[in-house]
Amino acid sequence: MQAIITQGVEYQQLLEDLRALIRFELTQAQPIAGATQPPADELLTIEQAAALLDVCVATVHEHKRRGLLPYTKIGGRAYVKRSDVLAAGTREQRTQKPSRPKGKLPT
Repeated sequence: MQAIITQGVEYQQLLEDLRALIRFELTQAQPIAGATQPPADELLTIEQAAALLDVCVATVHEHKRRGLLPYTKIGGRAYVKRSDVLAAGTREQRTQKPSRPKGKLPT
């Protein structure tokens, strides 16, 4: 195995190089035999969309309410396209909440 020396390389440059390498590898990758991609226009339930984005159902409903996630109502239930869910997942960044210090509760 070869060693990678990162001394003297700025973090941002290393990050850009890694992204370019990953993009290249993904374009060269061959699809796995027998594996099929689900259609981009496949309709998902709100629960399925939440699981795909790894967020709670309320977050998906909030995205719908704010107009960030287009949806279709069929029989009184809301459905979203898989492609729209994936696009919303790349647009919206999850924020890290500061953790509460362990020990005493605030008074």
